[in-house]
Amino acid sequence: MKFFKFPIITLTASFILGIVFNSFFEPNISYLNLAISVAVLICSVTYLRAKKKWFQDVYFGIAAYFLFFCLGSEVHYWHTDSHYENHYSHFLVNTNETTVKGTIVSVLKPSEKFHKYIVSLSQYNDTTCFGKILVYNEKNNADLKSGQEIIILGKLLPTFKATNPYQFDYSEHLQKSNISHQIFCRKASIITTRIHKNANYYIQNVREKLIASFDEHQFDRKTKSVLEALLFGQRHVIDEEIIANYSNTGVIHILAISGLHIGILYFFFSLLLKPLEKSKYGSILRLFLILGLLWLFALLTGLSASVTRAVTLFSFVSLGTFYNRQNHVFNAVAVSALLLLLFNPNYIFDIGFQLSYAAVISILLFQPFYEKCYFTKHKIGIYFIDIVLVSLAAQIGVLPLTLYYFHQLPLLFLLANIVVIPLASLVLILGSITLFFNFIFKPLAFLLGKILSFLITTMNQYIAVMATFDRGVIKNISFTSEMVVLSYLIIFCFIYWCYKLKWFAFRNTAIALLLFQIVIIYIEWIKQSAEELIVFNSKKALLSAKEGNQVQFFSNDSVFNEETINNYNRGLHTNRYQIKSLQNVMSYHNNRILIVDQMGVFEFNLKADYVVLTQNPKINLVRLIEMHQPKGIIADNSNSFYLVDQWKTTCRQKNIPFHATAEKGYYRLK
Repeated sequence: MKFFKFPIITLTASFILGIVFNSFFEPNISYLNLAISVAVLICSVTYLRAKKKWFQDVYFGIAAYFLFFCLGSEVHYWHTDSHYENHYSHFLVNTNETTVKGTIVSVLKPSEKFHKYIVSLSQYNDTTCFGKILVYNEKNNADLKSGQEIIILGKLLPTFKATNPYQFDYSEHLQKSNISHQIFCRKASIITTRIHKNANYYIQNVREKLIASFDEHQFDRKTKSVLEALLFGQRHVIDEEIIANYSNTGVIHILAISGLHIGILYFFFSLLLKPLEKSKYGSILRLFLILGLLWLFALLTGLSASVTRAVTLFSFVSLGTFYNRQNHVFNAVAVSALLLLLFNPNYIFDIGFQLSYAAVISILLFQPFYEKCYFTKHKIGIYFIDIVLVSLAAQIGVLPLTLYYFHQLPLLFLLANIVVIPLASLVLILGSITLFFNFIFKPLAFLLGKILSFLITTMNQYIAVMATFDRGVIKNISFTSEMVVLSYLIIFCFIYWCYKLKWFAFRNTAIALLLFQIVIIYIEWIKQSAEELIVFNSKKALLSAKEGNQVQFFSNDSVFNEETINNYNRGLHTNRYQIKSLQNVMSYHNNRILIVDQMGVFEFNLKADYVVLTQNPKINLVRLIEMHQPKGIIADNSNSFYLVDQWKTTCRQKNIPFHATAEKGYYRLK
């Protein structure tokens, strides 16, 4: 095999780079139009020049890559909703009483207090508009469904950004889906009107009827939730304990429909419909039935990025098989990615999309070496060896992304996969058969349901036992985006060395490893040389002081702040820290910090440089300012909003800088 034998792979890579470039730098559309015009011109000239040559022309190749890079940037620009004049963001007014009208397009996993929906707007006040927002609907209000048109009285707010250092930024995640604002629906602030019977409405209705067909089986809650996740992609109904167990053992991908599930269904449908090939038009009928069944499954699961990617890929595999052409599977992967990104370039920022492609590509790259590991010719033995090898290859492919996004490394994934993958395959196939018989022959469906329940229960129990090993997962791993890029460079160089077995390939692998180590040392040095004091945005007071590679945390409730502390330590690449009780006075770099809590004590002989207000202290702020003349006052998130507003007004009158962490996020003093 020759690397990059098929140009579509590198063209797709250039297209992806264009998307990423436009996302980060956001160039003006006039520059993009100019660049793409120049690219088309250069590509045309170099193509005419290349036609006269016997051999491949390098200039035409470079021009083609540049053209696809520009196309990627252009496509991403026009898929950014805020670039259009009738997007709701251009009509926002700074009032508490606004009216928005829209249609629910997606139902998200509910939080403790709210149901959550993605709503496509059609009207903002009296202005016709478009765009997507996130809606939080109180649980004491009526539950809503896809296709429901609603009118909401309230105020559109920007989505909440990360308010503590090294915290996951949910706002940035939503921004990649063209969602930049949210609204909270209190009692009687939401009005339901008509129902738009669009595709989402009918898909949800069909899905609900199919899910309801399992009610008569009387599965327990955990069994039914896993079944709904595997068959219908309804992962939001799964018990949190089950999600934690599957995540800690490295098999969380089983619960999210992806290439594994689509592959199982593809081979099952292929085997089931194979007898059709004996008839005159059986082959083409078989092709259409397989494609139809796969896309029907994708529709019922809501056309998520991972499902759409997998079904698109296996559609190309089906077409290649039908025409008896040697379609290289890498080409199929590249074409499927290019088509999906043309449809929605923001897929490239979807974590599931990235993990799916990383796993598939890694499996395919390592596939030529599988046979060397077969120590038996028995089909069952080869099957289980394949499970181990495929799991290992997939884990290598997704490892850098797993460390970057989830900051943990499951060590028991091989032991988990060797049992869970066969069981999940049986559940998926048997569940599909049971679903079919739920509507035509219930006695057989009940019998299959008992087997289904046993398989899911066994799978859950096995994973629960594996998850009890505390050392089975390494948590809170520090991993940066630079490390991700260099990790994939190492993997690529290593695979290239395995194929070539040449000195220069080994040299490149060694250089990549050396670069990775240099970057780690540099990042560690940068992080450890930084010194700062942080007042965190927390409901329970939390401060930290970092000097050198030592971090001291000050809090009276470290359990409540455990996640914030872990995030901060991970971001600093350190595990050397101490947690101390919160004091009224602390010192940092010749600055005296006065912490005023609910006791309201602030009279000291020495003046404070900075004042931190926490836990709603009953104080006379004017008197405090006159006594200490501080350089700044910080109020953390444990204070009531009305008190913070009063303090803000007082500080403005006294010309004292004021920082409310609930509004501006954490405060950093260097």
